[in-house]
Amino acid sequence: MALPAPLQNFVDGPKLPKVVLGVLGLVVLFAASYFLLISPVQDRIADLVQKKTKVTGDVNKARAQVAEIDRFRRELVELEKRLVLLQDRLPSEKETPTLYRALSSAAEQAGLGVSLFQPREARAKDVVNEIPIILAAEGDYHQLAKFFERVAGLPRVVTVNDFKMSGLGKSRHSMKADMTLATYMYRSTLAPTPARPAAPVAPKPGASLPVSTGDRS
Repeated sequence: MALPAPLQNFVDGPKLPKVVLGVLGLVVLFAASYFLLISPVQDRIADLVQKKTKVTGDVNKARAQVAEIDRFRRELVELEKRLVLLQDRLPSEKETPTLYRALSSAAEQAGLGVSLFQPREARAKDVVNEIPIILAAEGDYHQLAKFFERVAGLPRVVTVNDFKMSGLGKSRHSMKADMTLATYMYRSTLAPTPARPAAPVAPKPGASLPVSTGDRS
């Protein structure tokens, strides 16, 4: 079958135009292949890489959160253990009268003359009820030290929040101590039950205080 005259002339003509036309054809074919096939695949690959990076970041974040949760769980277990130990040292509402008697007895055994022993209304503080106890007593440094030593040895928690000393003039060794003790009672955060303060304990005579011979008239 004979080719059309223009096409036949091109076939029979010089090689350079054929080569140029062939190169142009390859360029067009490559460009078409790139834009139609390679470019969408590259865009898809880039999108997948971006998604992979995001997923990897989310996984690392989730792992960090899991590790943080595990740490919180361990801390919670330790706090629960400490809370159990703390509850063992906090008096219950039924035990508070016994604790009051123990404190009053500690003052008497130390040789202090107690002029006031008055528990106050309990007040909520974090997860405990704080029960202030107003105590006024007379004695010397040695007797006060013995009292604080006995208080520290009590099985229940008792703290000294306020403390003030003043001389009595009877002797250079005699003084009055006004202090606010406090004990704590664990309370449920759902149903707090403040303890009722006990009635003031009547003052009891303490051991005789040392009297300096120089003060006698």
